[in-house]
Amino acid sequence: MLNGSTIHPPMADARVGMDGADGGAALNLTETEVVMELIGNFLNFYYMPLLVVVGSIGNILSVLVFFNTKLKKLSSSYYLAALGISDTCYLVGLFVTWLSFFQVHIYTREPYCQLFTYTSGVSSFLSVWYVVAFTFERFIVVRYPLKRQSWCTVRRAKTIIACLTMVGSVHSVPYIFYAGTQYSERSNVTICDMRKEYTSQMEIFNYIDTVIVFVVPFTIIVVLNSVTSFTVWRFAGLRRNMTLPKRKPSNLEIRRQLSFQYFSTHPNGRNGILRRSSMRENRMLHSQMKVTKMLLIVSSVFVCLNLPSYVMRVRAFVETGHSYLTVLVQYYCYLFFITNFGINFILYCISGQNFRKAVIEMFRRHRKGRVNQDPISGCGTQSELLRAYGNLALRRTSTPMLSTTTTTTTNRTAETVLWKDYADPPVMNLP
Repeated sequence: MLNGSTIHPPMADARVGMDGADGGAALNLTETEVVMELIGNFLNFYYMPLLVVVGSIGNILSVLVFFNTKLKKLSSSYYLAALGISDTCYLVGLFVTWLSFFQVHIYTREPYCQLFTYTSGVSSFLSVWYVVAFTFERFIVVRYPLKRQSWCTVRRAKTIIACLTMVGSVHSVPYIFYAGTQYSERSNVTICDMRKEYTSQMEIFNYIDTVIVFVVPFTIIVVLNSVTSFTVWRFAGLRRNMTLPKRKPSNLEIRRQLSFQYFSTHPNGRNGILRRSSMRENRMLHSQMKVTKMLLIVSSVFVCLNLPSYVMRVRAFVETGHSYLTVLVQYYCYLFFITNFGINFILYCISGQNFRKAVIEMFRRHRKGRVNQDPISGCGTQSELLRAYGNLALRRTSTPMLSTTTTTTTNRTAETVLWKDYADPPVMNLP
């Protein structure tokens, strides 16, 4: 049986492998095992397609939001968009295996067995390392905010995504050779499983894959999340204490307040500029903390859903024999594992206020765009053109030529107001 990072569901094949030696004799199952198997079959038949449909739609919407709204200015949005694409690829392979319930045996045919096993391995690798990438970025933003402008850039994010994609593609190449269609004599069906001639090589690859896809990234995520969470908690405590009335400030707060007053009362008469700059930095920091909290929740849920499956995988390496109850538990852990590929959009909406605003903005803009394209309405108004194109040159050329200077000045003033009204605010000013 292939490892837990592929789309091969473990329960069905384990039942085949654990049949009686006489070729199909029923197992002596306890009442608990019977109930767990019935529930597992029910979830396998109904939960998987629901997860595939809802998860794929959510992942596609997430990609559109991250690329078509103000969130595209954030480097972390590119990691999350890449995560949505890799998760969707995994769900597509999962749907192909589910089609076997309706006698559509695509996954058990050559070369689809190798193809979907390879893509699922690449998707699993990329999903975990994309999470590591944006977790490390949030760590830099929180712990070293002065380096955020130079380190956490969109260009650097694209480079890291490309490098991880190439590494994951090379790492999963053995799946193409190790996986293949196998005829099961006990179940009298053809399955996609590990080739028997590569048993020893696949065992070594499983150990390597466990270290690369489980031990190293999960350790990094847990350590960085712990440090980042502690920093965010401390920042929230300081912010809360500064807003409490009638309380004697601490020495640290007094020093910070004096430092702030020093910079806000500059002798060169630039008080307003420095004060506005400080307020802008505070808003930016508050916005970054919102994004950090959302990504902390996403990475923490990722660890919680993936950890049981990989723990069972490590246990399978250590133990020699497996009871059917252990196989059932492994299958339920597998359900938690695949759930992670389809719930990120829900997590974004629940934990990310900026993301919710961006989703509403995208749908509202799409609806207004359809209204503006109505042929009955004729030529669009100036404000509609500005909203559709957002081009300063268009604003200048679309101003009507009037005879009087007063009318021209009035139109330009109104025009400027419209431009400011429809201009997108910077990301750091998001509520």
